[in-house]
Amino acid sequence: MKSVAIKLSAVGLAAIAVTTTACRGKQDSAPAAATSGGAAIRLEVAGRSSAAASVAAFGKTVAAVWTATADDTSDIYITTSADTGVTFAPPVRVNDVAGDARASGEQAARVLIAPGNVIHVAWPARQEGRSVIRYASSKDGGRTFSPAITVAGEALNGARGWHALALGYDGSVHAVWLDGRNAGPMSHGAGHVHGGPAGSAAPPKPSGGPRQDIFHASWQAGGARAEHMVQANVCFCCKTSVATSGENVYVAWRHIYPGSLRDIAVARSADNGATFAPPTRVSEDGWKIDACPDDGPALAADGHGGIHIVWPTLVPGETPRKGIFYSTLAENAFAPRIRLDAGDSDPAHPQIAADEHLNTAAVWDERVGGGRRIVFRTVVDKVPQPAQIFTGESAAYPTVAGNEGFWIVLWTVQGADGRSTIEGRRIATPSH
Repeated sequence: MKSVAIKLSAVGLAAIAVTTTACRGKQDSAPAAATSGGAAIRLEVAGRSSAAASVAAFGKTVAAVWTATADDTSDIYITTSADTGVTFAPPVRVNDVAGDARASGEQAARVLIAPGNVIHVAWPARQEGRSVIRYASSKDGGRTFSPAITVAGEALNGARGWHALALGYDGSVHAVWLDGRNAGPMSHGAGHVHGGPAGSAAPPKPSGGPRQDIFHASWQAGGARAEHMVQANVCFCCKTSVATSGENVYVAWRHIYPGSLRDIAVARSADNGATFAPPTRVSEDGWKIDACPDDGPALAADGHGGIHIVWPTLVPGETPRKGIFYSTLAENAFAPRIRLDAGDSDPAHPQIAADEHLNTAAVWDERVGGGRRIVFRTVVDKVPQPAQIFTGESAAYPTVAGNEGFWIVLWTVQGADGRSTIEGRRIATPSH
């Protein structure tokens, strides 16, 4: 696969090093904030706008994917690091059909790293006028990729996207996405939805947008793909999320509850994704809106099998604004929500990652005055730690992964030349 030049903070001959000087940013005015720091990362494909990054980590390996666009043509690129994000290899194009990518901030390409130097990537694409999700894998650590296959949408009408990926305990890939194949006239009476989970009823078509259902698929290398609906009639353009813990597979999305309340739901499979139980409501937030907030949840599983979730929701008050909330799963219920943002801005687009212990890190972007900034905040033993703030021109859509002693955070910024780039930080955990 042909590779192209990559630009980072500093360019070397054998590899490309990340700037190691701590980068000082703006101090948050909230009491729970700390001055930002960490080694700077900058990723881009020369001559293209780079945006919508995702990142994964496994041991000392880090993989970052993003969309590079020029002349209305978009492709998915990947770069990998074998030293916890200190240096990165030149990027490689993932999609074998040039220009088929249709990724965006809420629909970014997703990446997984599996044992044996295997990397999985999935992205939203257009194929013969249809909205599809494509997938490719690498068995050599991201240097070359297999020809892409269509995971969802081949020969099907309707929009699909807002997907997520997770790695199963047995090496299988679990994918979830929003799917519009069943959009159109439907019964407004009670009854079961064909292909949906046992006991799921078909509510009326949601106001404010077309019908979308959430689907799950899983497969192993070279094996058959099993696909089925998890839930019908969900909020139609918020990102989804999936996490695994042994035989348990958890799927999260923004659901439409009676009265058009757009709260977060999680469904659990206890048989490695073969079947799913009816969903659990994470929190009764009561966000009533006859439209999609374009802002969904994110799940993470820690090294002990604990399940963590972050999500945005509207907080009522004299000036209603969104807040970022965190919870953990205990038995079959979620703990009372904990607010992570300071409450003095307009936050959005949260993501979460967990390390090999019980620590998690949440990231989001927020608008303050006329600018935007990135917030990074860890949660240790369910206690939020002081936040770190990273400012940047139009900084948005952050992503985070944890590896051996470090968190890797990436986000999109607007460059001085009008092109966007990927920036980020390599942040050491307190013991490193």
